[in-house]
Amino acid sequence: MSTLYIDRQGSELRIQTGVLHISTPDAPDRRLPLKYLDRIVLRADTQLSSKVLCALAEGGVNLIALGGRGGQHIAQITGTPHNDARRRWQQVLTFSQPQACALLARQLIQSKVKRQLATLNELAAHRPDLRKPLHDGRQRLERILETLRESSAPTNTLDTHTLDTLRGLEGAAAAMYFEAYFSAFAPALGASTRNRRPPRDPVNAVLSLSYTLLYSQATAACWAAGLDPALGALHTLSHGRAALACDLMEPYRPLVDLWVWHLFREGTLRPEHFGHDGAGACLLGKAGRSHFYASWEEHAPHYQRSLLRYARTLGHSLSAANPGQAWAHLTGETAVPEAGVAP
Repeated sequence: MSTLYIDRQGSELRIQTGVLHISTPDAPDRRLPLKYLDRIVLRADTQLSSKVLCALAEGGVNLIALGGRGGQHIAQITGTPHNDARRRWQQVLTFSQPQACALLARQLIQSKVKRQLATLNELAAHRPDLRKPLHDGRQRLERILETLRESSAPTNTLDTHTLDTLRGLEGAAAAMYFEAYFSAFAPALGASTRNRRPPRDPVNAVLSLSYTLLYSQATAACWAAGLDPALGALHTLSHGRAALACDLMEPYRPLVDLWVWHLFREGTLRPEHFGHDGAGACLLGKAGRSHFYASWEEHAPHYQRSLLRYARTLGHSLSAANPGQAWAHLTGETAVPEAGVAP
């Protein structure tokens, strides 16, 4: 399976007998069987009909439209989702309990901090001249990780880490991590801290675009696993945000960060690939995007498989936690009476 990127204005998609026809200005038409496609990413204005949309949905092909000059705005149409609504019902029941949300949030944050440490270790191996900032960052992350481990130890019978506390720890870890992370980039890139909406330097522009694509993969994984991507644990409910997708992608951000660092270190992306608009937003140009997408496709299948596996594991665990009567009144099934309660 693969991804098709449309990055030329005036392109058109048509479908005929299971084959996608791609027409682009000043270029030969292309044909791709739908069965070989996993997703389509639209980065430029493209014409397509409802017939194409239906064929993509039926074939399980995700359609992702990136909007705005920087490509950070996203619209997504997924294929046919998991059809068992009971799993989403159990998700609502479980995530309505703060303790259950805190448990999942802690696991996500621990996994993320571990991978942040691994990323800084990798940077330190390549940049011995940055021993102090990278060492300091790792030491601070180790202390946060130790705090999380202590709260989840079997001997700890009183868990004082609420969701707000855990979110605070995650935010503190991110600040410490990015302070060390950005020290590893060439000063000429002008990247010293995480900034977005809009990103103001090449590194942040690529991080934002990468996170956007990762977010689309996490959203698709939620739907495929029968979960509602809008209802999460670590991230709060917010209009237009897939909170559970944001949750699931958190442990993968440090992997993406390391990949982005290698893009600049190896010269795959260079300062001349970027420009700025009148508002000061840093934009990845068309030549740079071609390099970016080619490299992303080498790593994206791993992220997608891993996210889907994680989402399915979470879905199965939610289903297993269901006592049976939670949705009996919806399905017409006979509920199992609770102990000591007359039927």
